[in-house]
Amino acid sequence: MATGEGAISDTKLLDLVLAADEDALAEGLSPKQRGMATVRKVLKKLGHTFVMTGSGMSPLGERIIAIHRSLYRPSDLAIGGIHGGIYMFRDVFARIYIPFGYGQMSIDPFQLTDFSETQLRWLASRPEDLATFHDQFIDIFDFAGTVGRLGDYKMPPKDAQELLQLASFQLQAAAAALSVAFDYRGAVQSSLIGAELALKAGLAALGVEEKERRKYGHDLASIASTLGSRCAGLDLNRVLNTTAQLPAFVDNRYSAEQPGRVEVGHIVMRAQYLAGEVARQIGGYSIRSAITPVTVRLYP
Repeated sequence: MATGEGAISDTKLLDLVLAADEDALAEGLSPKQRGMATVRKVLKKLGHTFVMTGSGMSPLGERIIAIHRSLYRPSDLAIGGIHGGIYMFRDVFARIYIPFGYGQMSIDPFQLTDFSETQLRWLASRPEDLATFHDQFIDIFDFAGTVGRLGDYKMPPKDAQELLQLASFQLQAAAAALSVAFDYRGAVQSSLIGAELALKAGLAALGVEEKERRKYGHDLASIASTLGSRCAGLDLNRVLNTTAQLPAFVDNRYSAEQPGRVEVGHIVMRAQYLAGEVARQIGGYSIRSAITPVTVRLYP
């Protein structure tokens, strides 16, 4: 016989939730995946075999969810997104994140940052900064759209997809270093590797084998030149201008002299542009066509 909805105390229910969460952890589920698994496990333990989410959730189910949520921070349970990056406004870094999307969805770039409302109004009052923000958002979105195969973005070939995913890890690490790390200079190496992997993904999408791709090493300009010679849509002049403004990977790695805060921000945003430009060629689409045009560009 099922236990009555209000018959079990919060203390006993907490014990059951902790045990169920422990089971879900042992099964390899992440915190964000363990919520509903815990509800099912606890209700089954109490003799309930039917679970309805949303407005049909039972009061007991709601109690279980509330207790489980209290065990974690909101960031632990957040579903997350496909990809993210940063935008530097003056010398302040803000995160840009691209959420998962299903079906038709509207995109408001301002709502996909962690800027405060006052900062957003300040940004909107400065046309050149606003234009650069839109450019960076589009670069990050196009990269995410290709990696996540959103909407009209084409599916990349397998080798290219793998390289784009690796580039995503590095670019996200660079963004994290700027937004939360104690020393922002750690973003430089990650952003340079991210740009390299993205450019090599462009070669992979054209059928260039791994052995051939490795010959380029960390020479971004050479990779870009080869890619541009085979991909008419690539804005090669702008890409080469951008790579010329990036530090050499090996030199930077062993140098005691590192770029300052603002220059590191520019390096990461240049890498994000390169990744976005390559992704547009692979994915065959850009979100720019669906966003109000912005004509001012500052990169490079």
